[in-house]
Amino acid sequence: MTEKLRAPSTLRRPLPNPGDRSFYILTSAQNNTDLNQGCWDNLLAYAKHLDAEIMVATYTYDKAHQIASKKKTAKESDRQPEWWVPEIDPYTCDERVALAPGLVWCGELQILPTAINPISGFESYTGRKSTILPHPKFAMQSIASPKGTGTKFIYTTGTVTKRNYIQKKAGQKAEFHHGYGALIVEIDSEGQWFVRQISTQDNGTFYDLQTRVMGGVVSSDQHRPEAIVWGDIHERHLEQRMKDLCFGAGGVLDTLRPRYQVLHDVLDFRAQNHHDRDDSWKTFKKFCEGGLSVEQEIKDTASFLLTVDRKWCTTAVVCSNHDMAMVRWLKEADFRVDPENALFFLEANQAAYMSILRQDTAFYPIEWAMRRTWPLGTVVHGIKFLRRDERFTVCPDKAGGIELGMHGDIGANGARGINLRTFAKTGRKCVVGHGHSAGWFEGARQVGVLSALDQGYNEGMSSWSHTNALIYPNGKMTLFTIWNYKWRA
Repeated sequence: MTEKLRAPSTLRRPLPNPGDRSFYILTSAQNNTDLNQGCWDNLLAYAKHLDAEIMVATYTYDKAHQIASKKKTAKESDRQPEWWVPEIDPYTCDERVALAPGLVWCGELQILPTAINPISGFESYTGRKSTILPHPKFAMQSIASPKGTGTKFIYTTGTVTKRNYIQKKAGQKAEFHHGYGALIVEIDSEGQWFVRQISTQDNGTFYDLQTRVMGGVVSSDQHRPEAIVWGDIHERHLEQRMKDLCFGAGGVLDTLRPRYQVLHDVLDFRAQNHHDRDDSWKTFKKFCEGGLSVEQEIKDTASFLLTVDRKWCTTAVVCSNHDMAMVRWLKEADFRVDPENALFFLEANQAAYMSILRQDTAFYPIEWAMRRTWPLGTVVHGIKFLRRDERFTVCPDKAGGIELGMHGDIGANGARGINLRTFAKTGRKCVVGHGHSAGWFEGARQVGVLSALDQGYNEGMSSWSHTNALIYPNGKMTLFTIWNYKWRA
């Protein structure tokens, strides 16, 4: 056995010239396994289209059943020698490569393809640098970092080789979560990098933003995503520059033109949030800033909703915990000691009581408050306020669809707090918000936050990021992160 004095050395890729971009397509391949030819051909076509460098890390899976005799057990002499398909030879990269400052490709790693969580144990493997691990199961995790230094991400790649597992529990579970595809990395001349998942169908077809690659043909004819799920909005903390980037003319929304957009925690309800109720310093600070009026915060949020409304896109406003903070305020607050909000409080409560009297179970205080502020004659194209537990499923004909109606603050049987594993266990793909820390575990994805990464109450290290999700017409998904007010290189 060869002993090592140092950790694996790191190769470094140069940054592109000023004004240029570099593209990398990163994936993995299993030993003694044929290619998914459709997936491979499409990745080659896309790499040619982008002038991207393909890197394939090889990994070994010891299949004891892969023997000529086909017996349940195998002698050492029965095992086949290792081999990899020759098509990947020019692209094999089993080395550690720094693609950009703060982003490392760990091609040297050998992680069992049956690992339930391939990221586990690698949280600090590359120090503060974000990490790309070769593995056939798509996964992503945000790692808490000192505030202001940028969240560290760990990604896995998917694979280009077919399903080939031992047909016992670990292998059968891994076979179900086997992901064809790759990661695409864009890097600009300043070293900023942007990562997205390319998840392909079994026949190799995939989408990347507005581009579709099918049958080896790259088509960039404005293929619209099915939906975009934004990081939690928190309008009170949403910077104008971020609003312009995402929702302004020519911004992300107008560029991608999704059929649906999903908004979480649109209303921050910072004005009278119960978490600040007993904090006299915070209350005084909000008083000094003119931030104690519930009605004014609702007006600002309702105005924001009109700016994001598009006639070609349905906007779903998910019932979230910050929205429900207003409901809690209406039930618990004392208007007699809050003259600034007394009239609105009484009007809102009267509307709620009247709805109970007429048995109007559809009454939703958040929607009532928002629509109340819109001037008469305001044209609203497609804003839909979801109630708690109301389903909002897109791509219903793709493996049961993708559920977008859950905020993520309530798990199974009313349990509080976000846990992606809980949502993954439902068996239906979903995208949730709430935690502000992006993640991908099996069929569950979590977006980050679109507003400020420091909102006053999140002290200490942070794993928050400006990460959003895209759902494509074929039911495949990706996460993309906004860095320094840029969403692409």
